[in-house]
Amino acid sequence: MNRRQLLKALGLGALASMAPVQVRRFLAAAGNATPPTRIVFFVTAHGHTPKSWNMPFGNVPPDQFLDRPLLPMARGEFSEMLRPLHPYRDRLLVTEGLANVVNLHNIAEAMRTGGDINNHSIAVAGLLTGNVVQQNVGVPCTGGARSIDQELAIRTGAPGRFGSRVYGFDYSAVAGVSPFSFLGPGQAAPKVADPLVAFSDLMGLYVPPPTGETPSREQVLNGLRPSVLDAVAREYDFLAPQLDAAGKQRLEQHRDFVRNLELSLGVGASATCDPSFVPAGDRITQFMDIIKLAFACDLTRVVTFVAPVPECTEFGYPADATVHRYAHRSIAGGSTCGANYEPEAERAMADLGVWYANHFAYLLEQLDSVVEGNGTMLDHTAVVWLTELATPTHYHHDAFAVIAGGGNGKLNTGRYVRYPRTDGSPLAGYANVGPAHNRLLVSLMQVMGQADNSFGLSSVRSANGNLISLQGALPELLR
Repeated sequence: MNRRQLLKALGLGALASMAPVQVRRFLAAAGNATPPTRIVFFVTAHGHTPKSWNMPFGNVPPDQFLDRPLLPMARGEFSEMLRPLHPYRDRLLVTEGLANVVNLHNIAEAMRTGGDINNHSIAVAGLLTGNVVQQNVGVPCTGGARSIDQELAIRTGAPGRFGSRVYGFDYSAVAGVSPFSFLGPGQAAPKVADPLVAFSDLMGLYVPPPTGETPSREQVLNGLRPSVLDAVAREYDFLAPQLDAAGKQRLEQHRDFVRNLELSLGVGASATCDPSFVPAGDRITQFMDIIKLAFACDLTRVVTFVAPVPECTEFGYPADATVHRYAHRSIAGGSTCGANYEPEAERAMADLGVWYANHFAYLLEQLDSVVEGNGTMLDHTAVVWLTELATPTHYHHDAFAVIAGGGNGKLNTGRYVRYPRTDGSPLAGYANVGPAHNRLLVSLMQVMGQADNSFGLSSVRSANGNLISLQGALPELLR
């Protein structure tokens, strides 16, 4: 439905009763607002092989900082996994050498005090929280704090707009702690796994269940939805004492009220907001379309998407193979769990990375197709590709991250940044680490207009007792 129909459906016919010139001025006031900053966390499992995504820049020693422009580079010069993103290289920030120091800290603590030390569950619990995990006897550890997407949801939510949406797929290895997003300690955020359900949820097409039934996941989601009608009631209560004034004054007050509600629904809504959905293509493609719709209509400004671990046939490998098996055998000299390196496994994980990159590129294409302000919706969004593990062989010290979009001018894009690995690790016997992943989270908080100088833990100790600071943004990423 269009905005006029929406307002009628909410019982706000006064706007429709205004003269056409008033309506045009009214809608223009909302449409001319500065586009808001949005963020997408695009999360994939198992990590990536360094050969498939590291950019080759000659024989620069790994203990030296490297910062290279991407714009002059031809597609063939991009690493294999990043080639699908080449058309957006002016709005890419590729980082190499960050370390998920909190994961290493949590593993060291679990080894010292007992608990779940599984790299997958530790990584899922810590990726977006940057904090200590919650250990529970006999079950996988889970998130021990609110994740960054849910913190931003609290700070950017408004009447008529969701704080955040969490979409995507279960990660079977740690299904108990999916989907990487946490409302608080041990509280996984509700995740929508069906694009049609996601669309219905955004449009408010929800039917309450009979009283007394146990709430389903969809009912929990509905409980989190901001209530526009409640906002209307509060505004009418506020204006009630003034409704006995002269008719002209009452009309002006009602018109002001409708305008304020319209702005709460539509500030940041693109002129091309089209609240319709055609379920075409695979489920990932459909979710990318839903994200575009949600942002264009300003129904949320924060989305977390958990990509699936696909069947091997989906990216060109035998039906009896598994991603998990390939992952452990994918890096020469670095395989884990007693698995031996296999060239086919390395090739498969590289192809899986390309498969993910193509879906990521489709999301960028969709956001870039929406013109708003002096650019596109992609220019006003930070699309952050993070991996659960740094590598498929369970390392955490060389984490992969790509940030796409402009972040409303706050991201210094078009660059490949490699950080040196010069700090000690919290885990004894582990390789040196680069800047902490927490500092990337701080940078993203600041892109979203927040003044925080830390997110999650602020420091941990290395195995040799030195303090490792997790505070401060990464200045190389910001304007």
